Amino acid sequence: MASDLAAHNRAHFNQVASTYDKDLEEGLMSLTKAIIARRDWIGVDWNGPVKVLDYACGTGIISRALAPYATELIGVDISEEMVAQYNAHAGALGSDAAKMSAILGNLTDRDSPPLEQFADARYFNFDVIIVGMALHHMDDPTYALTRLGQRLKKGGVLFVIDNQSRHYPGEEDFHRLAGADVVKTVRHTGFTEGDLRVIFEEAGVNGNFDHVLLEEPIVIRPRGMKVELKLFFARGERV
Repeated sequence: MASDLAAHNRAHFNQVASTYDKDLEEGLMSLTKAIIARRDWIGVDWNGPVKVLDYACGTGIISRALAPYATELIGVDISEEMVAQYNAHAGALGSDAAKMSAILGNLTDRDSPPLEQFADARYFNFDVIIVGMALHHMDDPTYALTRLGQRLKKGGVLFVIDNQSRHYPGEEDFHRLAGADVVKTVRHTGFTEGDLRVIFEEAGVNGNFDHVLLEEPIVIRPRGMKVELKLFFARGERV
């Protein structure tokens, strides 16, 4: 069930939050550079007010990459420890709570309606909603992106980053050595461009859809293993 998947993800990411950035430093630096290089491709006017929701925000890698260009960044994650790391990084950047802050929550689980506080206007009418390296952890990607898309303003952009291939170098060893707890957090091993086109269309965020593959793999070294992730960027607008 979706709630079981959420519980596994919450437990796992609470456990790894304190060392997450250090353990994946090489890959996260490469991903940050790729996001900054393609920020205009995302399709918003960074010269004006830009309100961003970073969903399943983790420690805030993507938020930090876009912080110099955004007006307000709100992170949401189901892991208390990831939220704590996000806010610690925001504080280190000198961001006040109005500029960049994260809150505990789950906006995409069928079995657990969002907390009442997420009905507040602050959590709607986003210019950009980001789902970075999280879609493969979600039980029903179409449902999840539909729910998130409803929080975009009309014409607002949904920006997704995830695994593009169903198999990648080091995957078998990574899953074998990482153990059952990690495997339990993953529902999908990757998405093709065709998959994303269908998901975005059914979620109502397929306006000006675009999809690009990162030319170079993102290298991570969890537990000393070398894993090369082949990632895509996908974007679409609320229609």
